[in-house]
Amino acid sequence: MKWVLCLVVMLGMSASSAFAATSIDEVCQTGNYVTITGTGVRMRYGPGLDYGYYSTSPKKGARLQLLGQSGDWYEVKYGNDVAYVFKQYAKVTNAPAPQTKLMVTGTGVRLRLGPGLDYDYLKWKDGTVRGPKKGERVVCVGEESDWYKVKYANGVYYIFKQYAKKVK
Repeated sequence: MKWVLCLVVMLGMSASSAFAATSIDEVCQTGNYVTITGTGVRMRYGPGLDYGYYSTSPKKGARLQLLGQSGDWYEVKYGNDVAYVFKQYAKVTNAPAPQTKLMVTGTGVRLRLGPGLDYDYLKWKDGTVRGPKKGERVVCVGEESDWYKVKYANGVYYIFKQYAKKVK
């Protein structure tokens, strides 16, 4: 059964990982996530310093889905893209990020389908905003730039960080 799961992980890799030197066994042994261990770590478009980098950096402690490995670089899911992080600035972990609770601090907050204002938001059939009320708690399953990724109403959506705060 383990090899089937590992094969699914390998098949789910992006086309850009075609040149990655990762075997099925390496993915299964290393885990499914990397934790960023540095501050201001540059996420690259390819596995090397000669590749450009994203204008944003994940925060220290951020966990990103591991897709593969190419030499001294981890291939990870970064937002909706694939990026590369130098191994020196990341540590492989076998579990997803722990779930954090958020409390909604705004009124009429829109839950977006992606991390940005250009994404549509959750609505009722009549077109009115459907989302958590001020003070309601939701489960955070990740972060992307200025957005929290949250579970709500049997789906996963994005809420602007300005309208939610972490709680215990």
